[in-house]
Amino acid sequence: SLTFKYQNILKTQYKKGRLPSVKYGFYGDKLTKKTVTLEHLRPVCQGGKTELKNLVLASANKNQERGIRPLAEVINWKNVWRYLDQFKNVIAGDFNGNEYIKMILNTIKELLNG
Repeated sequence: SLTFKYQNILKTQYKKGRLPSVKYGFYGDKLTKKTVTLEHLRPVCQGGKTELKNLVLASANKNQERGIRPLAEVINWKNVWRYLDQFKNVIAGDFNGNEYIKMILNTIKELLNG
């Protein structure tokens, strides 16, 4: 299986248990410390960067399942809202959940409107 070694405050805080409200990944998948990966909304091979505004948490399986398919092909708004809702008013060190929600919604909008 592929393992992605990307590091970011999002995954770090999750793995340290500082995001206790976060139980589900971007695709509606149940997350655990063992299965959590960083999913790039815009894939790296398409110019996506490993920065907070382009990153969501997803299980390794769902991350692999998507591959590099466009976000429009895999997005499910029910799962997106459930995912983002988990970050409301969350503060963990330098991580601000409300700012994160805004960033992710902006990135999704950009990707869907091309």
